[in-house]
This record gives sequence, C-alpha cells and structure tokens, in this order.
Amino acid sequence: MVRRFVAAAVLAAWVAASAACAAPAPASGPGTAGTSTAPQAPWTPPQPELYGLDTADAPATVVVLVPGGGWASADPTGLVPLAEWLAARGAVVATTTYRTAAEQAYFPTPAQDVACAMARTVALVRDAGVEVGEVVLVGHSAGAQLAALVGLTGTTFADGCPDDAVAADRVVGLAGPYDVVAAAGIATNLFGPDLPDPADWAPGDPTAFADERPDLPVLLVHGESDSTVPVSSSTAFARQLEDGGHDVSTAYLSGVDHGSVYGADVAGPIIAEWLGLTS
Repeated sequence: MVRRFVAAAVLAAWVAASAACAAPAPASGPGTAGTSTAPQAPWTPPQPELYGLDTADAPATVVVLVPGGGWASADPTGLVPLAEWLAARGAVVATTTYRTAAEQAYFPTPAQDVACAMARTVALVRDAGVEVGEVVLVGHSAGAQLAALVGLTGTTFADGCPDDAVAADRVVGLAGPYDVVAAAGIATNLFGPDLPDPADWAPGDPTAFADERPDLPVLLVHGESDSTVPVSSSTAFARQLEDGGHDVSTAYLSGVDHGSVYGADVAGPIIAEWLGLTS
C-alpha cells in the first residue's frame, strides 16, 4: 500500500512536470517526454485509423488498439485484422501508435501518447455523429502494459492532450509484461538512460496501481506457449487486481504463443464475448 501511495504521488508530480516542461506543441499533438534525453521537437501523432464507423451499433463501443514492440517500436499494422473483426461485430475500432525508445521517447511519453490517442479517437467518433458508449483500451505486449497503466490511472496521462480527456471504461491486456521490474532489461526501453534503476520505475508500473479505479473491469488473455512474456505475468497481475477490488476475467490459452495471441481468430471471440458484441 505504501509503495502504491508513493507511486501515485510521484506519478502526479512527474506528469505535471512533463507537461510544464514540454516544448510548445501544435494543437494536434501532445507534449514531449519527461526525461532530458527525450526529443524536444513538437510531435504530431498520426490520426487513429478507424474501422466500423459507418456500421457501429448505437451507442457504439469504442475500442482502441495499442500495439506492442518492446517499447522500442509501435507498429499497429498487425492489429488491423483484429480491428476489422471487432468492427464487423458492431464496435468502432481504432488502431493507434505511440513514441518509443526508437525516437528517444521514454516514460511518461508513451503513456501520454496512448491517453491522447484514446481521447482523439473518442473525439473523432463524436465528430462523425456517432454516440459513444463504453471506451475500451486493448493492448498487446508492451501495449498491454501501457493500456493497463493508462486505464488504472484514469485521466492522469491525458494532461496536455488537445482533446477532452477520456478515462477508459474497460481494459483488455493481451500477453502484457505488467510488472516492469520483472520484465528486467527490456523495460529500459520504456524508462530510458535517465532511469536505469528499477527502484525508480513504480510510477510506470501498472502493478503499483492495481487498487486504483476498482470499478474498472479488466480482461487478461495470455497464451500458455508464450516464451517471450511468461503467462505468470498475467496470472500474478490478475491476483493483484482482484485484491484491489477489480472484476477480472482471464483466458489462458493452450497452444497460443506471443505472436498469435492477438490474432483475430484467437483474441477476437474472447474480447467480443466479454464486451457483449454481436456475432
């Protein structure tokens, strides 16, 4: 409990400082990263790609897909089949991206980018005249870690977004490395050279916020054949969320690995059933 209180306090100060220190950005982009090695030039994020806008149920479930890539890349292309699958069942689905270590962008920038992409997606759907129902963050791998972090912390990371802040109504994690300390070396891609000590990573660790927003339902999906992120990452996080008061659903899939868990034929039916989408 003490760790979580400290993490929340540090996170609030960190995000506020990041917004205050960011270089002036155009109206369409969020602020820059909070570390000295982050790029100082304004960044205009690409528009989310929307699927199902013309065929959505009313009110529309809005699903925002967040790609993985070890916090070193964030290519949403592989999530397009899942987006199309969910859109065919009545959702409006967006594929998004965020800055990573490849652009020397470190925490909290990736989380801020995800929060701003969610806000932008909801704004675009409303601008199209579609009534918005539940807003759902779905992430794979590193994207699942970011989705969980943004979801559990409400609108904390949306400070500085050009659109009205949105808090996720549900979160889906697909094979996420939620405990960033347990993720070890690869998590340095998220925290960068200015934060080499895992003792300083709590503000970016979803497990430190497992008792926040206990009314937020969470679905965790993981392949039992995953050799990249062990299934224990999800089982441990599920227990922490349940201890924090969350309604947690889980699916541990035999024969599914890290690269197949986000496939439309694998994740699609599980997510659709959990969201109550039509088949």
